[in-house]
Amino acid sequence: MLRRSLWLFVMVCIAIPAFAQDERRKPVTIEGKTILPLRVLARPFSHIYNAKNINSGTVRENVPAFQPFYVYTRPSAEDIELQDGWYEIGENNRGKVLGWMQAKDVFEWKQTMCLAYTHPEGRKPVLMFSNRTPLQNILNADETARLNKVNSFYQALDAKQIPENFPIRSVEPKQAVDIATQFYLLPILAFDEIELQGREGRLLQLAAATAQGPDARQSTDISKNPDYLDEAIIDASGVDAQVLKQMDVDVVFVTDTTVSMKRYIQATLDVMRQVVQQLNANPEVSKSLRFGVWGYRDPVDLIPGIGYTTYNYTPELRHADQFINALSQVNVTQTDSDDYAEDVFSGINDAVSKTAWTNGAIRIMVLLGDAPGHETGHKYNASGQSVQTLRAICDDAGIYLFAMHVKAPRAKKYHEPAEIQFRELSANPGMQDQSAYYAVSSEDLPGFTQVARDITSALTGMLSSVKQGNAARSIGAQTSQAAGLSEEAMLSQSLTDSMDTSNVVGNQNASAAVENKVIETSGGQNGETGVSAKDLAFQMVKAAMVEWVGKQTGAKAPRDIVAWATDKDLVTPEIQAMEVRLLINKRQLDSLNTILKEVMAAGRRGQIGGEDFFTALQATSAAASRDPNLIKNAKTMADTGLIPEFLSGLPYQSRLMSMNNDLWMSWSVDEQDEFLNELDAKIQAYRSIHDRPEGWVALNPADDPDEHVYPVSLELLP
Repeated sequence: MLRRSLWLFVMVCIAIPAFAQDERRKPVTIEGKTILPLRVLARPFSHIYNAKNINSGTVRENVPAFQPFYVYTRPSAEDIELQDGWYEIGENNRGKVLGWMQAKDVFEWKQTMCLAYTHPEGRKPVLMFSNRTPLQNILNADETARLNKVNSFYQALDAKQIPENFPIRSVEPKQAVDIATQFYLLPILAFDEIELQGREGRLLQLAAATAQGPDARQSTDISKNPDYLDEAIIDASGVDAQVLKQMDVDVVFVTDTTVSMKRYIQATLDVMRQVVQQLNANPEVSKSLRFGVWGYRDPVDLIPGIGYTTYNYTPELRHADQFINALSQVNVTQTDSDDYAEDVFSGINDAVSKTAWTNGAIRIMVLLGDAPGHETGHKYNASGQSVQTLRAICDDAGIYLFAMHVKAPRAKKYHEPAEIQFRELSANPGMQDQSAYYAVSSEDLPGFTQVARDITSALTGMLSSVKQGNAARSIGAQTSQAAGLSEEAMLSQSLTDSMDTSNVVGNQNASAAVENKVIETSGGQNGETGVSAKDLAFQMVKAAMVEWVGKQTGAKAPRDIVAWATDKDLVTPEIQAMEVRLLINKRQLDSLNTILKEVMAAGRRGQIGGEDFFTALQATSAAASRDPNLIKNAKTMADTGLIPEFLSGLPYQSRLMSMNNDLWMSWSVDEQDEFLNELDAKIQAYRSIHDRPEGWVALNPADDPDEHVYPVSLELLP
């Protein structure tokens, strides 16, 4: 009996610590969240220590940059601000604690939000302030005082004459920083909404870090690292000529191939023959240009006699002389579509994703059409894409689009919808509020021919100038302005450089041909804007070249600092200087995709059965399996428990998050369809992102592919 009691006592003693171990520690949650845990990302060359003391010994050394950890003990706000103190961290949210990391070796990663620099063309570099007060004072000042102060900062930076107590800690480099090839993180630590010159903006505290590398922990604080300032103030025109000589350009035409476009396809072919003549005199430019062409109509599965929905006439991109043969094979269909609109979106979508783009080349797309595209939800929109999702996909793929809109007088009612679509599709990065859109009358074939010539002239002229090492003439905005040259004058000089030995117009000599061409292309204004096709093409190509230069030189973002900035250009507040991105892994993207499908199913059910939105949502099997009562009692989608927490708290207005029964029932059927079709377009965009190998980043080299992240723009979030 005594032996049995002793055995029971021992078993109880053993069971007590075992039971205690089930009381696992839980990580700290993000402030204001109930579920979403706080994580930190390791800076390069950081260590994990046994205790809050660098002499306590290390658990791990040289932790991979950006490796995420869960936080189990968080330092005070003051310690974080001063980059002092310690974080107790673990590898997972199941209570497995690893050790301690210094606050200066990590930065908090809230809602997986981060910032990305917008295209640098046409704006000033982002100024990064040491603390909030001087930036807040500038934002509160009147316009004149603000401009005087900000311009004095830029002058000091350009002159590399940094005064004592200079409030600027670091500055964005003038060259474009490509987040895909030189991945950087600008996580948002705190933000406030502001108004700057009547425009909504944000005052942001951010951290800056780059990936593993010898200079990853080399602070870009300009008071401590003057070498960084030397790099930052070099713009695209200061790039080594040998780099520029490696520039290649792909030009892909995406054209409506229905009967009404026959003579414009022929006119494009005639222009390309002329381009070949020009390029024959400049083989260096000729070998750097490749062309392709896609045709689009309407879905062939719904209109079998139409031949194809989209067709790639150039499975491999071709040099100009070979491209003429491919372009001559482009035929128009003999079967009419059911209505005037065509499947423009499928043409662009397939050209973006299925073209055999040259690795490392500038990507230019030229859209030729006389009809609008079928909107999302239409049975003839085979891609399911919208203009918004296609523009975002083009941005991610580095594609610059020029839209040529042929307006037929007999189809006047279609002019406005087509123009709206074409303008948004051609709203390229670096062109600010200008679109690379140009309209010509269908009765003005010479005008169309001239526009086609303007586009190719801008390409060949600027490429020739770059190949000759004249970067300042073609892409160096600051250099040209300092010399008193307008963009038109720069283009004229570029054209002169590129065609000085070509025979463009009859038997005239080369210089006369160029002179006539400059005069000829100076006409033709773009509707109300008064901007010529030549100028639009120049601006687009210039923006594309500036982005390319940044990729080739490997321009790097500021790193290893914490600073304050605003997402607006401080000189021209209507220009966005930084945009919010959300780093989403494939599992999160899949969950978002599933939720949108459930919402769409609920919306369609409600339309058919007359149910309110949340009753219909509760009835969908996948949604109801979570918590039907939570859905039933929800006042907005944000209250249903269906929306992932990584979407909540973002600094933008979401139609999905604010959806409620009253709003849904107040909409007409057409308005409901518009909302659901927008969600469907985003689902198609998520599928494109998911399947695309480019753009996905491994924060940790050992991460499973499902843990790789993609910087999704807010435009693609619901």
